Amino acid sequence: MFEKILLPLDFSEASEIVVPYAEELAGKLGSEVILHYVRAQDHEELEHFFLGYLDSLAETIKQNVKKKSAKEIKLTTEVTTGEPSQNICELVSKNKIDLIIMASVSAAGLKIGKMLGSVTDHVCHTVPIPVLLIRPQPAQLTTKRNLFNKILIPIDGSELSKRALTVGQEAAAQLKIPIVLFEMATVVYPSRGTPYINGTDYIKINERDEQVIEYNYAKMNQAEERGVLAELISIEKKLRDKGLTVDYRITSGIDAAKEIIQISKEVGTDLIIMSTHGRSGLNRWLMGSVAEKVLRYGEVPLLLINARAN
Repeated sequence: MFEKILLPLDFSEASEIVVPYAEELAGKLGSEVILHYVRAQDHEELEHFFLGYLDSLAETIKQNVKKKSAKEIKLTTEVTTGEPSQNICELVSKNKIDLIIMASVSAAGLKIGKMLGSVTDHVCHTVPIPVLLIRPQPAQLTTKRNLFNKILIPIDGSELSKRALTVGQEAAAQLKIPIVLFEMATVVYPSRGTPYINGTDYIKINERDEQVIEYNYAKMNQAEERGVLAELISIEKKLRDKGLTVDYRITSGIDAAKEIIQISKEVGTDLIIMSTHGRSGLNRWLMGSVAEKVLRYGEVPLLLINARAN
């Protein structure tokens, strides 16, 4: 798993927040780490300086990994020329990269989702491999012994959203950490202006057939919760049968991103793994927009699995 990890860097302090996370994964998984910098066309005379920076950082990473895990890992450096997002995508294909680790903010401190056309945003929507996005963290958090101790995997009932489970269960097994599954039972409300019969039912006139249709939203929401519970129990059993430590959480609501962030705080997860696209509709949420909100307002690293990838 994650045999080759790519770290795109831009000489900014913001981009280097990924380094401790790469060290931990490389040390525990034995991954090769590739440090990459894209220089401007007119900076050819500075290439030796860029390579020196990457080589120095590579040596620091190598020593830190050896100190923590007593492992020797392979590190390579590469400076390319051109447009950053395009070069990163080409490097992924050429070097058969398994994981990209990037900062979720630019050098200017702008978060993804507010960075239209940004490198991070473009890479997340383009590459067919997982992208681990790291938020700035207090220094005491990035120096603790283990940065990854518990994984939260949100799903939305769709098969596409469950692709995160494949990566999540393998990560949990190799890192030897527990998983918390989460699914939100979407609350169904009657539309505005609908006449009520009582506190939970309302009527709708079908003008064509002149029929009165009655809806009981309490029963509809109960059915939604039962369906979510049954699904999580089934997934939990399958993961436990594979020897993993698993728990699950269910909430009812209408804002999936808010619920994910709250659950992450409550159970103390330090990594969220989720697919970028899932089912949308009356009883489910749209994973792509949810993932962006979790990244924008959440507090822990987010591993995005592009559900459209083959």
